[in-house]
Amino acid sequence: MTTYIHEDDRFDFDLEVTFDLDVPLADVLGVEWTWTGNWADGEPLMLAAGSTTPVPLPTVYRDHGPLIPLHPRPTASQYRAAIDPDYLDTVESGHWETPADFGERISAAPARVPTPAVAIPQAPGRILAPSPLEQTGFRRFLNTLTGGRNA
Repeated sequence: MTTYIHEDDRFDFDLEVTFDLDVPLADVLGVEWTWTGNWADGEPLMLAAGSTTPVPLPTVYRDHGPLIPLHPRPTASQYRAAIDPDYLDTVESGHWETPADFGERISAAPARVPTPAVAIPQAPGRILAPSPLEQTGFRRFLNTLTGGRNA
């Protein structure tokens, strides 16, 4: 792994960003930048996709950053090994179903839940206390306030 440590002095604090040059980098617009393998004045030269002009990495970072490493996507077998390390054993043991069987299983009507023998207590129709605006006492109170009388 070839790395480059960029020291950014634009801020009041020291900022060091480490770049892995062996991995392509994407800028904020999604343009892919790859290391050419060359250096200029101690800085790696980067090449944008579709371009022929190499640009120093600090310039790319300043003008197009932040830069995001683009690691290769895992293959299907790597993904399967990460999710289910015993995938082949699972298939060989018969613990799998075809997509048609799966669709039939999930579209089947749910099992009917039997009605319980004991009555379940029901909450009254109105659970919350009535609003103070609906209470005549509160309305009377408002009318006693200075300037609160409404005809």
